[in-house]
Amino acid sequence: MPLPNYRDTFLQCLETLKGLTGRSEDYARFRWQAIYLTRGRFSYFFRGASDGQTARFSGQQIDLTNGEITIIPVRSAGLYGATFGLNEAITAYGGPAKSVIDVAHAFNEASEMSYQPEFFYVRMDLLHSANDSRMGRAENPRLRENTNLIFVGLEDQITADLLEESDIARWVAQEKPMASTDWYAERFYYS
Repeated sequence: MPLPNYRDTFLQCLETLKGLTGRSEDYARFRWQAIYLTRGRFSYFFRGASDGQTARFSGQQIDLTNGEITIIPVRSAGLYGATFGLNEAITAYGGPAKSVIDVAHAFNEASEMSYQPEFFYVRMDLLHSANDSRMGRAENPRLRENTNLIFVGLEDQITADLLEESDIARWVAQEKPMASTDWYAERFYYS
């Protein structure tokens, strides 16, 4: 069975993320984080939050050879996300809950071959602006949307096929959409 394809899910998350790199009329409040662990020299860490009044954003590039940290514009999260999107195969991690850095180390330690995957972690907690009283659970219930996923990018289909046949494949999400309590995309509920 081929690795599940999460490219569409990744692109939907990236589109939402790009809209959150500044003030947004769509959300009363939001909090998000994106981490891109590349197979190259640099990795990227982004975060943003808005409580409806003030917004805070940060972007960092980390040089993995010397540990140097450089501040970068948060809007470049979309650019680096698009770079991750160049991977030929994009699937999602579905193993035990861990940080993206722990997942990357586990992939490297457990692999007999060098798969050199890239990892793009997206976590978003969004409170939509529009009131929607259809649910009747509160005076003015608001729609919440949550995403918590680690995407795994493989540069070519040959590498994806090797990963699929390895013991590491047990960590790749097999169901779509994921029903996990740890990993999910665009999970909606009213609060």
